[in-house]
Amino acid sequence: MCFGCGEKGDIFSFVQKMDGLDFPTALKQLAERAGVELEKKFANAPEQKEKKEKLREVCEEAVRFFEAELKNRKDVQEYIRTRGVMEETVVAWRLGYAPAAWDRLSLYLISLGFSKDDIVEAGFAVKSEKRQGEIFDRFRGRIIFPIFDSVGQPIAVSGRFFEKIPGAKEDSDPAKYINSPETELFRKSRVLYGYDRAFRAMRKADCILLVEGQFDLILAHQSGIPFAVALSGTALTSEHLMRLGRLSKRLVLALDADAAGIRAGLKSAHMALGAGFDVKIPAFPAGKDPADLARENPELLKAAVRTSKTAVEFFLNALQFSARDERGYKKIVEAQVLPLIAAMESRIDQEYFARIVSGHIDVSETAVMAEIKKSENKSLSGNETYDSSEVHEISAESLLTPLQKKAGMLLFKFGKGSETRRRLESLLGEGHSDGLEKELAVRAEELRFRFDRELGEHTSEEKIAEDILADLKRQVERERVKMKFV
Repeated sequence: MCFGCGEKGDIFSFVQKMDGLDFPTALKQLAERAGVELEKKFANAPEQKEKKEKLREVCEEAVRFFEAELKNRKDVQEYIRTRGVMEETVVAWRLGYAPAAWDRLSLYLISLGFSKDDIVEAGFAVKSEKRQGEIFDRFRGRIIFPIFDSVGQPIAVSGRFFEKIPGAKEDSDPAKYINSPETELFRKSRVLYGYDRAFRAMRKADCILLVEGQFDLILAHQSGIPFAVALSGTALTSEHLMRLGRLSKRLVLALDADAAGIRAGLKSAHMALGAGFDVKIPAFPAGKDPADLARENPELLKAAVRTSKTAVEFFLNALQFSARDERGYKKIVEAQVLPLIAAMESRIDQEYFARIVSGHIDVSETAVMAEIKKSENKSLSGNETYDSSEVHEISAESLLTPLQKKAGMLLFKFGKGSETRRRLESLLGEGHSDGLEKELAVRAEELRFRFDRELGEHTSEEKIAEDILADLKRQVERERVKMKFV
């Protein structure tokens, strides 16, 4: 028992609280330290244990293979250096490289005695649909970032695209990042990249820095911010928050400075505030992410984290450029910022931030608190959820009609003279297309980004353009029908 703070318990609860672990992991760690072999009493335990151990072996050997491949590729090493990553960081984080070949890793693992099913179940290979019984590597031509469990054993990887397989017939560029699928070892809703290295620092600093990308994470640690973690190919979940909340309730969200980053940040902030976290967000220069700042000067990243603003104040400023007029801005604040305040448990905090919002948008505190109460009641009654699909667009395009958004995406993705542009002008009228293009010129980058995000699982830009044109045609026809009855 600690007579200073009143915390008490046994050795297991001590390790759980100090290191932010669940009971099974704490039990396993202590057993290994004491030299005690754990025996489970369930009927299927031996088989289950054997399967998990086999998957762990596959993960370890795969990571070793990737590490060895990276040592043979000077060009990949040079690229990693240009991103600001030091050689000792590469070694410490066990970065690797997946060769641009169909089955190099699979053949290597098979040569070590692993079965094809073992390799597929560990997430490193995919079964071929064309050739029965054959498999091919999931990660090809990618820089590999191993993901570890809380005791530092590899359980999955994330791969950043570097090059295509020579001669491969691929119509479009592959996804920038791909992650291991969920396996017996890897649960995306629970695992945080870098947690195994950060959990002690998070407790000591009483602060958590949550970043979005792998380079962001390792460069944050390299810059002297050891309390940073990253998500592993999924949005922030309640399980992530529960795990982090054992260590600290002070959360700094490092967002990408684009529309998608702001949308994701709104949802994450809402969840964290509802879970009792004090949420702050650093402001980065336009077009910069944590990795960019760390590469330029680690002190810039530290300063940005140190001067982070509360989530409410950050979004009040970040959303201001979205509105065309004062009333539009107030509506955006009502829809996006007030739910954040409503999610807070403390009435004192709610009143404090209501006062800030009141002064920022020149509306009485009484009116602001009334709207917060409405938002709170909707959430409690189940009539309103903060799902990302319902979050408004956080950019100047947020006040555009659906038709203008879709047309704008094509205008700035396909230049004059292209077949897609010709069909769009035929649909909307050339004069209208030119006028719309001039009006949306300041939002060109946002609309291009939106198109790329809409690309999703489509195999080519032409395919998504076809879908958008078909949707536009339906909308235009509906508008024309409405006009007949006006």
